[in-house]
Amino acid sequence: MKSISLFVFSLAFIYPQSNYFNIASGNSKEIIHASSLWLSGTPMINPMAKNRFFLEVGSSLSLLANKRYKYPNIHIGMKVTKNLSIINKVYGFRADNEHPQIMGGGLQYYFGSGDSLDWSATVQRINLKGLKYFSLSSFSIDLRKWYYLKSVKFRLGIGSNYFKERTFSNTDVLPAVIKGQINYVGFDFSLPLGTFYLGLENQISKSMIISTAFVQKEIF
Repeated sequence: MKSISLFVFSLAFIYPQSNYFNIASGNSKEIIHASSLWLSGTPMINPMAKNRFFLEVGSSLSLLANKRYKYPNIHIGMKVTKNLSIINKVYGFRADNEHPQIMGGGLQYYFGSGDSLDWSATVQRINLKGLKYFSLSSFSIDLRKWYYLKSVKFRLGIGSNYFKERTFSNTDVLPAVIKGQINYVGFDFSLPLGTFYLGLENQISKSMIISTAFVQKEIF
């Protein structure tokens, strides 16, 4: 199990390091769209879980875009009550000659009929900083329905991402400020492997898909 965890952790910090934050030499609008959709990803915390702390590490890849954009992911979650978790993203990595920094967090609320918590709603705000050409702020609202098939868990729903991009003065590729909204469909699943959970999260918008392979550990 340690080798599996190390392998996925390595993928998140080595394989997905993308040089596609350079809006001066690439498709600037697609780069902003992909970055914003990536930031809107939420951890797949089981509403019925008994443990309180969660660590989810993964690697994201864009599909259906003109280029493949690759990103690392780290989610930290803490269940403060039966119905509520606090989620955080605070990490950095190297992408070509840049050092992106991801900072932010939010709340994940679980509800349902009776004692069956089979719905989750997530609100989060995530910032992307440390880039040469732009910074990005992402605010997301996400609603999911949970399904269970033996030991496999599924999560299906919809979400909206509201982003605000600020282009720095050293480039005239984009306006100084760009605001937009990306609506998406989310489809995720996970299955247990020893004391870990392995899974795949998918955010499907009309122009691209961000697919994230992850490993999750419930700590205690």
